Amino acid sequence: MTGFLEIRTLYEAYLEKAMDVELKHNPADGIFGFGRKTSDDPCHEKFAEDLKAALKDFAAGEPDSGEVREVLAFIYRAPIEHPQPLCSFWMLNAAHGFTKDLIPRLSREDAAVLRKQYGGDYKFWNRLPAQQELFAALKRAEKK
Repeated sequence: MTGFLEIRTLYEAYLEKAMDVELKHNPADGIFGFGRKTSDDPCHEKFAEDLKAALKDFAAGEPDSGEVREVLAFIYRAPIEHPQPLCSFWMLNAAHGFTKDLIPRLSREDAAVLRKQYGGDYKFWNRLPAQQELFAALKRAEKK
C-alpha cells in the first residue's frame, strides 16, 4: 500500500530529476522551435502518471482522514516549498487536480484545516481553475 512516505519519495525523485534537467539545459534550446524546452522532458509526464497511480493505490488502502490530510497538505504545499526548478513548478500545481477524489474522505475538521491552509497559500485572484475547484471541494467537505 502506498502511503505518505512513498508519495514524498516520489516527489523527491521527481524534483531531483527536474533539477538535473534544468541544470543540463542549454538556454538557447526551444528558441525558434529548435532544441527541447525543459518542460518537454519526459520526467514530467512520468511523474504525473506515477503520482496518479500512487494516489489510486493510497485511496485503495482506505486511509483515515488524518492520513489523507497529511498527503493532501504535502501535495498542496509542494509548489510553494519548491518553486525551483521552474520546469517542475507547473506540474506541481497540476498535481493538485489529481487529489480531487480524496477530498470526500476528509472529516469536517480536517477539511477545514486544509481549506484554511489552501486559502492562505493560494489567494483567490491567483488560483488556477483547478485550484478554484479544489478550494470549493474543500469548502463542501467542511460543511458535510
